[in-house]
Amino acid sequence: MHEGHRQRMYEKLNNSDDLFDHEVLEVLLYSACPRVNTNPVAHALLDRFVSISGVFNASIDELKEVDGVGANVAYFIKTVGLCAERAGSIGTSPTLKTFGDCKHFINLRLRGKTEEFIELYFLNKAGRVQRIFSYTSFEKSRASVKVDDILRNVALSRPHGIIIAHNHVDGSANPSEYDDNFTRTVQFICNMNGVQLIDHFIYLSQDEIYSYNDNGRLREVKNFCSLESFEKWIKTLN
Repeated sequence: MHEGHRQRMYEKLNNSDDLFDHEVLEVLLYSACPRVNTNPVAHALLDRFVSISGVFNASIDELKEVDGVGANVAYFIKTVGLCAERAGSIGTSPTLKTFGDCKHFINLRLRGKTEEFIELYFLNKAGRVQRIFSYTSFEKSRASVKVDDILRNVALSRPHGIIIAHNHVDGSANPSEYDDNFTRTVQFICNMNGVQLIDHFIYLSQDEIYSYNDNGRLREVKNFCSLESFEKWIKTLN
């Protein structure tokens, strides 16, 4: 009985369905109460503390006063509350809206690298970085990414926009033919998934960062990856 109900709740969570507050607490408590029906406990917690925030802000002694909440459950809830508090205060991800934002962030990420790296930053609508995917072949002059990896990550994360960044270890920050081809590949993937390719940055040093967007090269890539070109590209894969 409990296992079937829990599986349905996990499916709701996995499908990003709207969950009521008591359902959120119910699922959370599965980890602390593996063999107990946590629905009554979740309702009792909300009845006492009014909201999820109130539950997390309650003291351990207060939590233990609620029916069904023993010491272990109280410690678990309090720990989760502290995690949420700290994530809200110091765990916010950076926002990349301007060239200055990107330059600073990419410099922090790629400065001092002795091998070439490719990084994909997945952004939400507000320009906040939600996911970072970093790839290297541990070679000085070449990093590569499997197209299947990008497709899978885009499908799972569903970003609003993507920024590409990679470093050149020596020479110049100007793009190579390989860089252009990789940018086109990512643009095709973005077209397939309704995602915006925002820019591709090539990092050589703090003072030498090339922007596809600022140099008009991204526009050329987008034109190349039009629907007509996309259809031709698909045919080459079959």
